[in-house]
Amino acid sequence: MKFEIGIESFINNYLKALKEKNAVVFIGAGMSVSQGFFDWKRLLKPIADKLGLDIEEEQHDLTSLAQFFVDDHGGIRGELDQIIVEEYGKTTMSVSENHRILARLPIQIYWTTNYDRLIEKALLEQGKTPDIKKAQSDLTVNLPKRDAIIYKMHGDIETVSETVLTKHEYEDYNKNRELFSNAFKSDYVSRTFLFIGFSFTDPNLDYLISRIRTTLGQNIKPDYYFIKKETITRAQRRQELKVNSLKKYGLNPLWINDYSEITSILKEIESRFLRTTILISGSADDYGSFGEKRAIELLHDLSKNLSHNSYKILTGFGWGVGSAVINGVLDNMQTEGNQNIDNYLIMRPFPQFETKGKNLKELWKDYRKKFIPLAGIAIFVFGNRKNKTTGVLEEATGVIDEFNIAFESGLLLVPIGATGYVSESLWSKVISSFKDYYPNHDYLLDDFKTLGDSRIENSVIIQTVIKIINKLNLRQ
Repeated sequence: MKFEIGIESFINNYLKALKEKNAVVFIGAGMSVSQGFFDWKRLLKPIADKLGLDIEEEQHDLTSLAQFFVDDHGGIRGELDQIIVEEYGKTTMSVSENHRILARLPIQIYWTTNYDRLIEKALLEQGKTPDIKKAQSDLTVNLPKRDAIIYKMHGDIETVSETVLTKHEYEDYNKNRELFSNAFKSDYVSRTFLFIGFSFTDPNLDYLISRIRTTLGQNIKPDYYFIKKETITRAQRRQELKVNSLKKYGLNPLWINDYSEITSILKEIESRFLRTTILISGSADDYGSFGEKRAIELLHDLSKNLSHNSYKILTGFGWGVGSAVINGVLDNMQTEGNQNIDNYLIMRPFPQFETKGKNLKELWKDYRKKFIPLAGIAIFVFGNRKNKTTGVLEEATGVIDEFNIAFESGLLLVPIGATGYVSESLWSKVISSFKDYYPNHDYLLDDFKTLGDSRIENSVIIQTVIKIINKLNLRQ
Protein backbone atom coordinates (compact mmCIF):
# COMPACT_ATOMS: atom_id res chain seq x y z
CA MET A 1 0.00 0.00 0.00
CA LYS A 2 1.24 3.46 -0.90
CA PHE A 3 0.58 6.60 1.14
CA GLU A 4 1.26 10.29 0.60
CA ILE A 5 4.88 11.30 1.02
CA GLY A 6 4.61 12.54 4.63
CA ILE A 7 3.01 9.29 5.82
CA GLU A 8 5.52 7.20 3.82
CA SER A 9 8.43 9.08 5.39
CA PHE A 10 6.99 8.50 8.85
CA ILE A 11 6.42 4.77 8.23
CA ASN A 12 10.02 4.31 7.08
CA ASN A 13 11.41 6.24 10.06
CA TYR A 14 9.22 4.42 12.55
CA LEU A 15 10.12 1.03 11.08
CA LYS A 16 13.77 1.92 11.56
CA ALA A 17 13.05 2.89 15.16
CA LEU A 18 11.18 -0.38 15.74
CA LYS A 19 14.08 -2.40 14.39
CA GLU A 20 16.53 -0.47 16.57
CA LYS A 21 14.19 -0.82 19.59
CA ASN A 22 13.84 2.96 19.88
CA ALA A 23 10.14 3.30 19.03
CA VAL A 24 7.76 4.77 21.62
CA VAL A 25 4.02 5.36 21.43
CA PHE A 26 2.25 8.03 23.48
CA ILE A 27 -1.44 7.25 23.96
CA GLY A 28 -3.88 10.07 24.61
CA ALA A 29 -7.59 10.17 25.45
CA GLY A 30 -8.56 9.98 21.76
CA MET A 31 -7.52 6.33 21.68
CA SER A 32 -10.11 5.51 24.34
CA VAL A 33 -12.98 7.65 23.06
CA SER A 34 -13.53 5.24 20.16
CA GLN A 35 -13.90 2.39 22.69
CA GLY A 36 -16.73 3.92 24.67
CA PHE A 37 -14.80 6.28 26.88
CA PHE A 38 -15.82 9.90 27.02
CA ASP A 39 -13.67 12.97 26.67
CA TRP A 40 -12.75 15.12 29.66
CA LYS A 41 -15.46 17.60 28.82
CA ARG A 42 -18.14 14.96 29.34
CA LEU A 43 -16.32 13.49 32.33
CA LEU A 44 -16.31 16.83 34.14
CA LYS A 45 -19.83 17.94 33.16
CA PRO A 46 -21.34 16.68 36.44
CA ILE A 47 -18.75 18.80 38.28
CA ALA A 48 -19.67 21.92 36.29
CA ASP A 49 -23.34 21.26 36.97
CA LYS A 50 -22.72 21.02 40.72
CA LEU A 51 -20.81 24.29 40.63
CA GLY A 52 -23.59 25.98 38.65
CA LEU A 53 -21.28 26.53 35.66
CA ASP A 54 -21.73 25.87 31.93
CA ILE A 55 -19.35 23.14 30.72
CA GLU A 56 -19.32 24.74 27.25
CA GLU A 57 -17.85 27.91 28.71
CA GLU A 58 -15.35 26.03 30.90
CA GLN A 59 -14.16 23.44 28.37
CA HIS A 60 -11.01 25.35 27.42
CA ASP A 61 -9.62 25.12 30.98
CA LEU A 62 -10.91 21.90 32.51
CA THR A 63 -8.04 21.65 35.00
CA SER A 64 -9.20 24.92 36.54
CA LEU A 65 -12.77 23.59 36.61
CA ALA A 66 -11.59 20.55 38.58
CA GLN A 67 -9.64 22.87 40.89
CA PHE A 68 -12.74 25.04 41.48
CA PHE A 69 -14.63 21.93 42.56
CA VAL A 70 -11.92 20.81 45.01
CA ASP A 71 -11.57 24.34 46.42
CA ASP A 72 -15.35 24.54 46.81
CA HIS A 73 -15.13 21.37 48.95
CA GLY A 74 -12.53 22.69 51.33
CA GLY A 75 -9.58 21.42 49.33
CA ILE A 76 -10.69 17.78 49.67
CA ARG A 77 -10.73 15.60 46.52
CA GLY A 78 -12.97 12.82 47.83
CA GLU A 79 -16.15 13.76 45.97
CA LEU A 80 -14.21 14.52 42.77
CA ASP A 81 -12.66 11.05 42.95
CA GLN A 82 -16.06 9.47 43.50
CA ILE A 83 -17.52 11.20 40.45
CA ILE A 84 -14.62 10.04 38.25
CA VAL A 85 -14.96 6.43 39.45
CA GLU A 86 -18.72 6.49 38.84
CA GLU A 87 -18.33 7.95 35.36
CA TYR A 88 -15.75 5.29 34.46
CA GLY A 89 -18.10 2.63 35.79
CA LYS A 90 -20.91 3.73 33.46
CA THR A 91 -19.18 2.38 30.37
CA THR A 92 -17.70 -0.94 29.36
CA MET A 93 -14.45 -0.29 27.55
CA SER A 94 -12.92 -2.87 25.23
CA VAL A 95 -9.54 -3.11 23.56
CA SER A 96 -9.52 -1.61 20.04
CA GLU A 97 -7.77 -2.87 16.93
CA ASN A 98 -5.30 0.00 17.29
CA HIS A 99 -4.43 -1.16 20.81
CA ARG A 100 -3.94 -4.71 19.54
CA ILE A 101 -1.63 -3.66 16.71
CA LEU A 102 0.44 -1.52 19.06
CA ALA A 103 0.64 -4.43 21.51
CA ARG A 104 1.82 -6.83 18.78
CA LEU A 105 4.58 -4.50 17.60
CA PRO A 106 7.96 -4.79 19.39
CA ILE A 107 7.42 -1.52 21.26
CA GLN A 108 9.15 -1.59 24.62
CA ILE A 109 7.95 1.73 26.04
CA TYR A 110 4.43 3.16 26.17
CA TRP A 111 3.53 6.55 27.64
CA THR A 112 -0.03 7.62 28.40
CA THR A 113 -2.01 10.28 30.22
CA ASN A 114 -5.06 7.97 30.31
CA TYR A 115 -6.35 6.43 33.51
CA ASP A 116 -7.81 3.37 31.75
CA ARG A 117 -6.05 0.00 31.38
CA LEU A 118 -6.68 -0.75 27.71
CA ILE A 119 -3.06 -0.93 26.55
CA GLU A 120 -2.26 -3.18 29.51
CA LYS A 121 -5.11 -5.49 28.49
CA ALA A 122 -3.92 -5.52 24.88
CA LEU A 123 -0.39 -6.52 25.91
CA LEU A 124 -1.70 -9.27 28.17
CA GLU A 125 -3.85 -10.58 25.30
CA GLN A 126 -0.64 -10.97 23.28
CA GLY A 127 0.98 -12.96 26.06
CA LYS A 128 3.27 -10.09 26.99
CA THR A 129 4.15 -8.90 30.47
CA PRO A 130 3.70 -5.13 31.01
CA ASP A 131 5.55 -3.33 33.81
CA ILE A 132 3.10 -0.62 34.86
CA LYS A 133 4.44 2.61 36.35
CA LYS A 134 1.56 4.59 37.84
CA ALA A 135 3.29 6.09 40.89
CA GLN A 136 6.81 7.35 41.59
CA SER A 137 7.54 4.36 43.81
CA ASP A 138 6.90 2.07 40.82
CA LEU A 139 9.88 3.60 39.03
CA THR A 140 12.28 2.30 41.67
CA VAL A 141 11.56 -1.39 40.94
CA ASN A 142 11.50 -3.44 37.73
CA LEU A 143 9.14 -6.31 37.02
CA PRO A 144 11.11 -9.48 36.16
CA LYS A 145 10.86 -10.72 32.56
CA ARG A 146 8.87 -7.68 31.46
CA ASP A 147 8.19 -7.16 27.76
CA ALA A 148 7.21 -3.49 27.92
CA ILE A 149 7.01 -0.54 30.29
CA ILE A 150 3.83 1.53 30.56
CA TYR A 151 4.34 4.97 32.08
CA LYS A 152 0.98 6.26 33.33
CA MET A 153 2.17 9.79 33.93
CA HIS A 154 -1.17 11.01 35.32
CA GLY A 155 -2.00 7.90 37.32
CA ASP A 156 -4.47 5.03 37.08
CA ILE A 157 -8.20 4.63 37.70
CA GLU A 158 -7.48 1.88 40.27
CA THR A 159 -5.71 4.46 42.45
CA VAL A 160 -7.92 7.41 41.57
CA SER A 161 -6.89 9.52 44.59
CA GLU A 162 -3.35 9.67 43.16
CA THR A 163 -4.35 10.81 39.67
CA VAL A 164 -3.40 14.19 38.24
CA LEU A 165 -6.41 16.28 37.32
CA THR A 166 -6.66 19.66 39.06
CA LYS A 167 -4.77 22.83 38.17
CA HIS A 168 -2.66 22.73 41.33
CA GLU A 169 -1.72 19.09 40.65
CA TYR A 170 -0.49 20.07 37.22
CA GLU A 171 1.43 23.01 38.68
CA ASP A 172 3.08 20.75 41.28
CA TYR A 173 3.75 17.91 38.83
CA ASN A 174 7.49 18.37 38.54
CA LYS A 175 7.77 18.36 42.33
CA ASN A 176 5.43 15.48 43.14
CA ARG A 177 6.19 13.38 40.05
CA GLU A 178 9.69 14.51 39.22
CA LEU A 179 10.84 10.96 38.37
CA PHE A 180 8.16 10.74 35.67
CA SER A 181 9.31 14.06 34.24
CA ASN A 182 12.91 12.89 34.16
CA ALA A 183 12.02 9.55 32.59
CA PHE A 184 9.91 11.25 29.92
CA LYS A 185 12.63 13.75 29.04
CA SER A 186 15.20 10.95 28.77
CA ASP A 187 12.98 8.93 26.41
CA TYR A 188 11.87 11.94 24.39
CA VAL A 189 15.42 13.07 23.70
CA SER A 190 16.66 9.67 22.51
CA ARG A 191 13.69 7.80 21.01
CA THR A 192 11.14 8.23 18.22
CA PHE A 193 7.67 9.09 19.55
CA LEU A 194 4.31 8.55 17.88
CA PHE A 195 1.44 10.41 19.58
CA ILE A 196 -2.01 8.89 19.05
CA GLY A 197 -5.25 10.46 20.30
CA PHE A 198 -3.40 13.41 21.79
CA SER A 199 -4.37 17.05 21.27
CA PHE A 200 -1.30 18.75 22.81
CA THR A 201 -3.39 20.77 25.25
CA ASP A 202 -1.91 19.06 28.31
CA PRO A 203 -0.04 21.83 30.20
CA ASN A 204 2.39 19.41 31.86
CA LEU A 205 3.49 17.74 28.64
CA ASP A 206 3.68 21.11 26.90
CA TYR A 207 6.07 22.31 29.61
CA LEU A 208 8.29 19.21 29.38
CA ILE A 209 8.60 19.35 25.59
CA SER A 210 9.28 23.09 25.63
CA ARG A 211 12.09 22.57 28.19
CA ILE A 212 13.65 19.98 25.91
CA ARG A 213 13.51 22.35 22.93
CA THR A 214 15.03 25.14 25.02
CA THR A 215 17.91 22.85 25.98
CA LEU A 216 18.57 21.34 22.55
CA GLY A 217 17.68 24.28 20.32
CA GLN A 218 17.55 23.13 16.71
CA ASN A 219 19.23 19.79 17.48
CA ILE A 220 15.92 17.96 17.89
CA LYS A 221 14.89 14.73 16.20
CA PRO A 222 11.55 14.26 14.40
CA ASP A 223 8.54 12.91 16.29
CA TYR A 224 5.03 12.37 14.91
CA TYR A 225 1.36 12.80 15.72
CA PHE A 226 -1.92 12.08 13.93
CA ILE A 227 -4.17 15.03 13.21
CA LYS A 228 -7.56 15.00 11.51
CA LYS A 229 -8.06 17.75 8.94
CA GLU A 230 -10.64 20.35 9.89
CA THR A 231 -13.41 21.05 7.39
CA ILE A 232 -14.50 24.50 8.61
CA THR A 233 -12.42 27.40 7.26
CA ARG A 234 -11.92 29.22 10.58
CA ALA A 235 -10.95 25.98 12.30
CA GLN A 236 -8.57 25.15 9.45
CA ARG A 237 -6.66 28.39 10.01
CA ARG A 238 -6.35 27.74 13.73
CA GLN A 239 -5.20 24.20 13.01
CA GLU A 240 -2.60 25.45 10.55
CA LEU A 241 -1.18 27.87 13.12
CA LYS A 242 -1.04 25.15 15.77
CA VAL A 243 0.74 22.73 13.41
CA ASN A 244 3.33 25.38 12.53
CA SER A 245 3.95 25.97 16.22
CA LEU A 246 4.38 22.27 16.98
CA LYS A 247 6.90 21.89 14.15
CA LYS A 248 9.28 24.07 16.16
CA TYR A 249 9.31 21.28 18.73
CA GLY A 250 10.17 18.65 16.14
CA LEU A 251 6.57 17.40 16.05
CA ASN A 252 5.51 16.44 12.53
CA PRO A 253 1.82 16.13 11.59
CA LEU A 254 0.42 12.99 10.01
CA TRP A 255 -2.66 14.33 8.23
CA ILE A 256 -5.75 12.12 8.05
CA ASN A 257 -9.30 12.70 6.85
CA ASP A 258 -10.87 10.07 9.10
CA TYR A 259 -9.73 8.33 12.28
CA SER A 260 -10.08 4.94 10.57
CA GLU A 261 -6.99 5.86 8.55
CA ILE A 262 -4.92 5.48 11.72
CA THR A 263 -5.76 1.78 11.78
CA SER A 264 -4.77 1.41 8.13
CA ILE A 265 -1.43 3.11 8.76
CA LEU A 266 -0.71 1.01 11.86
CA LYS A 267 -1.59 -2.16 9.94
CA GLU A 268 0.82 -1.14 7.20
CA ILE A 269 3.58 -0.56 9.75
CA GLU A 270 2.95 -4.00 11.24
CA SER A 271 2.86 -5.65 7.82
CA ARG A 272 6.08 -4.01 6.65
CA PHE A 273 7.81 -4.77 9.93
CA LEU A 274 6.87 -8.44 9.75
CA ARG A 275 8.12 -8.64 6.17
CA THR A 276 11.63 -7.94 7.43
CA THR A 277 11.51 -11.34 9.18
CA ILE A 278 11.75 -14.32 6.85
CA LEU A 279 10.64 -17.83 7.77
CA ILE A 280 12.68 -20.56 6.07
CA SER A 281 10.55 -23.70 6.15
CA GLY A 282 11.67 -27.11 4.99
CA SER A 283 13.03 -30.52 5.88
CA ALA A 284 15.15 -33.02 4.00
CA ASP A 285 16.25 -36.59 4.49
CA ASP A 286 17.18 -36.57 0.83
CA TYR A 287 18.34 -33.69 -1.35
CA GLY A 288 17.47 -35.28 -4.69
CA SER A 289 19.25 -34.01 -7.79
CA PHE A 290 20.83 -31.22 -5.72
CA GLY A 291 22.97 -33.58 -3.72
CA GLU A 292 23.83 -32.86 -0.10
CA LYS A 293 26.83 -30.58 -0.74
CA ARG A 294 25.04 -28.23 -3.13
CA ALA A 295 21.87 -28.21 -0.99
CA ILE A 296 23.75 -27.25 2.18
CA GLU A 297 25.60 -24.52 0.25
CA LEU A 298 22.30 -23.17 -1.07
CA LEU A 299 20.70 -23.02 2.38
CA HIS A 300 23.81 -21.53 3.97
CA ASP A 301 24.36 -18.90 1.28
CA LEU A 302 20.65 -18.02 1.06
CA SER A 303 20.33 -17.30 4.78
CA LYS A 304 23.69 -15.50 4.81
CA ASN A 305 22.65 -13.21 1.96
CA LEU A 306 19.22 -12.54 3.46
CA SER A 307 20.88 -11.69 6.76
CA HIS A 308 23.36 -9.42 4.99
CA ASN A 309 20.38 -7.63 3.41
CA SER A 310 19.09 -6.82 6.91
CA TYR A 311 16.44 -9.52 7.09
CA LYS A 312 15.95 -11.49 10.30
CA ILE A 313 15.61 -15.24 9.84
CA LEU A 314 12.98 -17.37 11.60
CA THR A 315 13.61 -21.11 11.66
CA GLY A 316 11.92 -24.10 13.23
CA PHE A 317 15.19 -26.00 12.87
CA GLY A 318 13.79 -28.38 10.21
CA TRP A 319 15.63 -31.69 9.78
CA GLY A 320 18.42 -31.41 7.22
CA VAL A 321 17.73 -27.69 6.73
CA GLY A 322 17.90 -25.81 10.04
CA SER A 323 21.61 -26.23 10.77
CA ALA A 324 22.68 -24.87 7.39
CA VAL A 325 20.30 -21.91 7.74
CA ILE A 326 21.60 -21.04 11.21
CA ASN A 327 25.22 -21.37 10.12
CA GLY A 328 24.59 -18.97 7.24
CA VAL A 329 23.24 -16.34 9.65
CA LEU A 330 26.13 -16.87 12.07
CA ASP A 331 28.57 -16.51 9.16
CA ASN A 332 27.06 -13.12 8.29
CA MET A 333 27.18 -12.04 11.93
CA GLN A 334 30.87 -12.87 11.97
CA THR A 335 31.39 -10.83 8.80
CA GLU A 336 29.53 -7.86 10.24
CA GLY A 337 31.26 -8.17 13.61
CA ASN A 338 27.97 -8.24 15.52
CA GLN A 339 27.35 -10.86 18.20
CA ASN A 340 23.80 -9.87 19.15
CA ILE A 341 22.01 -12.89 17.72
CA ASP A 342 18.56 -11.52 18.64
CA ASN A 343 18.95 -8.94 15.87
CA TYR A 344 19.53 -11.67 13.28
CA LEU A 345 17.81 -14.90 14.18
CA ILE A 346 14.68 -16.35 15.79
CA MET A 347 14.97 -20.07 16.55
CA ARG A 348 11.90 -22.13 17.41
CA PRO A 349 12.98 -25.81 17.68
CA PHE A 350 9.98 -28.10 18.06
CA PRO A 351 9.02 -29.77 21.36
CA GLN A 352 9.99 -33.45 21.38
CA PHE A 353 7.75 -34.81 24.15
CA GLU A 354 4.00 -35.01 24.54
CA THR A 355 2.48 -32.68 27.14
CA LYS A 356 -0.95 -31.60 28.37
CA GLY A 357 -2.61 -34.68 26.94
CA LYS A 358 -1.74 -33.78 23.34
CA ASN A 359 0.23 -35.93 20.93
CA LEU A 360 3.22 -34.49 19.13
CA LYS A 361 1.29 -33.80 15.93
CA GLU A 362 -1.23 -31.67 17.82
CA LEU A 363 1.51 -29.95 19.80
CA TRP A 364 3.45 -29.12 16.65
CA LYS A 365 0.40 -27.67 14.94
CA ASP A 366 -0.32 -25.38 17.90
CA TYR A 367 3.37 -24.49 18.06
CA ARG A 368 3.43 -23.55 14.38
CA LYS A 369 0.39 -21.32 14.81
CA LYS A 370 2.28 -19.37 17.48
CA PHE A 371 5.66 -18.86 15.81
CA ILE A 372 4.83 -18.58 12.09
CA PRO A 373 3.03 -15.18 12.50
CA LEU A 374 6.31 -13.75 13.81
CA ALA A 375 7.36 -13.47 10.14
CA GLY A 376 5.85 -11.70 7.15
CA ILE A 377 7.39 -13.78 4.35
CA ALA A 378 7.94 -17.55 4.18
CA ILE A 379 10.41 -19.42 1.96
CA PHE A 380 9.88 -23.14 1.35
CA VAL A 381 12.67 -25.58 0.44
CA PHE A 382 12.76 -29.34 -0.22
CA GLY A 383 10.17 -31.01 2.05
CA ASN A 384 10.65 -34.74 2.50
CA ARG A 385 11.26 -37.25 5.26
CA LYS A 386 11.79 -40.96 5.73
CA ASN A 387 8.90 -42.92 7.17
CA LYS A 388 10.03 -44.15 10.58
CA THR A 389 8.34 -47.51 10.07
CA THR A 390 9.06 -48.35 6.43
CA GLY A 391 12.11 -46.18 5.77
CA VAL A 392 10.46 -45.03 2.53
CA LEU A 393 10.94 -41.39 1.49
CA GLU A 394 7.68 -39.43 1.65
CA GLU A 395 6.48 -35.83 1.57
CA ALA A 396 6.93 -33.76 4.72
CA THR A 397 3.38 -32.98 5.78
CA GLY A 398 4.73 -30.52 8.34
CA VAL A 399 6.00 -28.28 5.54
CA ILE A 400 2.54 -28.37 3.97
CA ASP A 401 1.04 -27.44 7.35
CA GLU A 402 3.44 -24.51 7.62
CA PHE A 403 2.49 -23.33 4.12
CA ASN A 404 -1.23 -23.41 4.99
CA ILE A 405 -0.77 -21.73 8.37
CA ALA A 406 1.48 -19.08 6.81
CA PHE A 407 -1.15 -18.32 4.16
CA GLU A 408 -3.92 -18.11 6.78
CA SER A 409 -1.72 -15.80 8.87
CA GLY A 410 -1.19 -13.40 5.97
CA LEU A 411 2.43 -14.23 5.15
CA LEU A 412 3.70 -13.87 1.59
CA LEU A 413 4.81 -17.25 0.27
CA VAL A 414 7.95 -17.99 -1.76
CA PRO A 415 8.37 -21.72 -2.52
CA ILE A 416 11.65 -22.58 -4.26
CA GLY A 417 10.30 -25.21 -6.65
CA ALA A 418 13.77 -26.01 -7.95
CA THR A 419 14.56 -27.84 -4.71
CA GLY A 420 11.88 -30.43 -5.49
CA TYR A 421 9.58 -32.51 -3.29
CA VAL A 422 6.88 -30.61 -1.34
CA SER A 423 8.40 -27.25 -2.29
CA GLU A 424 7.97 -28.06 -5.97
CA SER A 425 4.29 -28.89 -5.40
CA LEU A 426 3.80 -25.66 -3.43
CA TRP A 427 5.57 -23.69 -6.15
CA SER A 428 3.22 -25.17 -8.78
CA LYS A 429 0.25 -24.28 -6.59
CA VAL A 430 1.36 -20.64 -6.31
CA ILE A 431 2.16 -20.34 -10.03
CA SER A 432 -1.17 -21.85 -11.13
CA SER A 433 -3.15 -19.44 -8.89
CA PHE A 434 -0.71 -16.55 -8.76
CA LYS A 435 -3.34 -13.81 -8.50
CA ASP A 436 -4.84 -15.53 -5.47
CA TYR A 437 -1.51 -15.42 -3.65
CA TYR A 438 -0.24 -12.14 -5.14
CA PRO A 439 -3.29 -10.16 -6.35
CA ASN A 440 -1.33 -6.94 -6.94
CA HIS A 441 2.06 -8.32 -7.92
CA ASP A 442 1.80 -9.51 -11.52
CA TYR A 443 5.26 -8.08 -12.14
CA LEU A 444 6.74 -10.81 -9.92
CA LEU A 445 5.40 -13.76 -11.93
CA ASP A 446 8.49 -14.20 -14.13
CA ASP A 447 10.75 -14.17 -11.08
CA PHE A 448 8.62 -16.84 -9.43
CA LYS A 449 8.77 -18.95 -12.58
CA THR A 450 12.55 -18.78 -12.41
CA LEU A 451 12.45 -20.41 -8.96
CA GLY A 452 10.91 -23.53 -10.47
CA ASP A 453 13.80 -24.23 -12.83
CA SER A 454 15.96 -27.00 -11.31
CA ARG A 455 18.72 -26.31 -13.87
CA ILE A 456 19.64 -22.86 -12.55
CA GLU A 457 22.65 -22.32 -10.31
CA ASN A 458 22.47 -21.56 -6.61
CA SER A 459 23.56 -17.97 -7.18
CA VAL A 460 20.62 -17.36 -9.53
CA ILE A 461 18.16 -18.87 -7.04
CA ILE A 462 19.51 -16.67 -4.26
CA GLN A 463 19.55 -13.51 -6.39
CA THR A 464 15.97 -14.17 -7.51
CA VAL A 465 14.68 -14.81 -3.99
CA ILE A 466 16.29 -11.64 -2.66
CA LYS A 467 14.99 -9.69 -5.65
CA ILE A 468 11.43 -10.87 -4.91
CA ILE A 469 11.69 -10.16 -1.19
CA ASN A 470 13.20 -6.72 -1.76
CA LYS A 471 10.35 -5.82 -4.08
CA LEU A 472 7.80 -7.07 -1.55
CA ASN A 473 9.49 -4.78 0.96
CA LEU A 474 9.36 -1.85 -1.48
CA ARG A 475 13.14 -1.90 -1.83
CA GLN A 476 14.50 -1.25 -5.31
